[in-house]
Amino acid sequence: MNYRQLRYAIELARVGNFSALAESLKITQPALSKQILSLEEELGVKLFDRSTTPLSLTPAGEDFIRRAKDIVYREDSLKRSMETFKSGNAGQLSIGITPFRSSYLVLNMIKKVRRRYPGIRIKLNEIKNDILRGETAEGKYDFSIVNLPVDDALLDIQPLEPDKLVLVLPDELKELVHNLSEQKVVEFSWCRDLPFVTVGQSQEMRQLFEKLCISAGFLPNIAVEVVGLNTVWAVARSGVAAAILPEQFVKHENTHGMTVLDINGTKYTRQPVVAVKRDRPLSEAAEYAISVLMEKE
Repeated sequence: MNYRQLRYAIELARVGNFSALAESLKITQPALSKQILSLEEELGVKLFDRSTTPLSLTPAGEDFIRRAKDIVYREDSLKRSMETFKSGNAGQLSIGITPFRSSYLVLNMIKKVRRRYPGIRIKLNEIKNDILRGETAEGKYDFSIVNLPVDDALLDIQPLEPDKLVLVLPDELKELVHNLSEQKVVEFSWCRDLPFVTVGQSQEMRQLFEKLCISAGFLPNIAVEVVGLNTVWAVARSGVAAAILPEQFVKHENTHGMTVLDINGTKYTRQPVVAVKRDRPLSEAAEYAISVLMEKE
């Protein structure tokens, strides 16, 4: 039993398909199957029920994967702890972040880290927020940027500036907002006739948007539903629909032909935090990167 076999088994339990995993690992399916079969033969038990689609874990497999994750984490942690003794001019800084935030929140940090540690490689793992929480708790990244709530029994957190939500209004739709004139702050109830673009119902930004509509006393006219907030911005920029987005993102973008308005009295915000698996050793470069993120602009 070796480290590679443990990794393969953990990933197979997650993916549930030999072909898909082999393709992502860039190895042949027979080679992957041989590694898993060799592991099962050494242990004397079947880890995977191959009669199901996708593959499922046997009871022995469930126990094995749980323990294997702990072994892999400890080995990775040992390697990372040795990294702390290096100068920072080599190695990798692995950061978990959502695709939306990676487009604006970490650019200055990347520039400063690369300037101080020119030999280090920065890997941005762009993943949905709900998945990031779990993978950060498993120690998969040096640190992640996620939204609250998180399991603070497993993670150490440092709060970043809360997301302030603003109305992004294409100029061609301004006439649909009641009483707007030259206002810089909008009552959201004035926006009941606007078409909106937003993300899907399972996403927290959609939930905040719907709470805002309920508090304003209307059901939103959702003209376009998309997957990511970057696409929300693109649709709003096209003039098709208005959107609710974090001001921290919008201020980095070209808003020509758009009006960006504060929403009067809104208490609906998102609280991002820097999250690190509890007791995880951090490299000098990771600590510096976090310190940059915590700086006030």
